[in-house]
Amino acid sequence: MVDFSFTEEQRAIRRTAREFAETEIAPVAREHEDSGEWPREVWEKAVETGLVGGTIPEAYGGAGLSQVETCLFMEEICRVDAGMLAAIGTEFGTRMIREYGTEEQKKRILCGVADGDLIGALGNTEPNHGSNAAGIETSARKDGDEYVIDGVKTFITHGTIADYVLTMARTGDEGHGGISAFIVETDRDGFEVETEIHKMGWNASETAQLRYDGVRVPEANLVGYENMGFYQLMEFFEEERVGIAAQALGIAQGCLEHTVEYVKQREQFDRELRGFQAVQHKVADMGVKVECARRLVYDAAQQVDDGEKPTKLASMAKLYASEIAEEVASDAVQLHGGNGYTRDYPVERQFRHTKIYQIGEGASEIQRNIIAKELLDL
Repeated sequence: MVDFSFTEEQRAIRRTAREFAETEIAPVAREHEDSGEWPREVWEKAVETGLVGGTIPEAYGGAGLSQVETCLFMEEICRVDAGMLAAIGTEFGTRMIREYGTEEQKKRILCGVADGDLIGALGNTEPNHGSNAAGIETSARKDGDEYVIDGVKTFITHGTIADYVLTMARTGDEGHGGISAFIVETDRDGFEVETEIHKMGWNASETAQLRYDGVRVPEANLVGYENMGFYQLMEFFEEERVGIAAQALGIAQGCLEHTVEYVKQREQFDRELRGFQAVQHKVADMGVKVECARRLVYDAAQQVDDGEKPTKLASMAKLYASEIAEEVASDAVQLHGGNGYTRDYPVERQFRHTKIYQIGEGASEIQRNIIAKELLDL
């Protein structure tokens, strides 16, 4: 069990993230969610504050945050608005480059992202292949000292503004063992944004479907080893899932806080809402769920920092936090009554954000499969 007495440095990271969220994100979150406009000005301030590229090593301009510290940052931003975290998080693909990239790739991509000179995207999901990542059809054919990439990627965060897409493509046989990872610069011939995708939440973070039509990249853009890309990607799924869980936790925490404040102030039948036992019980259940999720998240995060591979715990944290986020947000809307159904209150926006957390980085059904496999030695 993790020691929840965070260090002073970790508490400082939490304070910095909370201050940024409340001063820079809260005033504009609704505006960008409604307009769908990417908040460039908020991203630029995040870069200046050192909140972009947090997991990138200090040697390449990042903050070198641990997993626990990364979760603290994510929780605090999502406590205010989860969609804005997705909008300012532009370091997609950097984990793999950090571990498997060449020194040239690290200097170019990692430094570029940390400095705000580059915006990254990860191209894995395809129209016919989501959770079944081993079934991807995008191909990369070797031609001399280049690879020629053809295919379609969908649900790509930052697809319309990215400078590069870390693209998973098939270089070998069918299955897990025939996939490689490539850095694909978006200004290359044959690369295009096929369509923008409109969503129920996370609207400040644009999403797109991308087409690769004979896109040529040099051998130097291969990340790691040919035909090992899937395994390289999976190596970081525990970290990604713990991060997703921390984001969901942040939503739940924010909705709980908004609800507590609301029921203390709102009166019905000549008494405060908090005076009704039905309200008290609902809030109590919300609080229990949030605290249980918090312990799963930070237990899993600490295991990552300890060099362990928390396959079971990461999936538990991701599954539980994502599902209670929806439940807590739904209860928050309910306790806000008619006001909760309007866009004047942040709980409505956060409620819409919750659903993606049960889908992204492995749907809840996939997490249950993983947990059962670990428990039952399947």
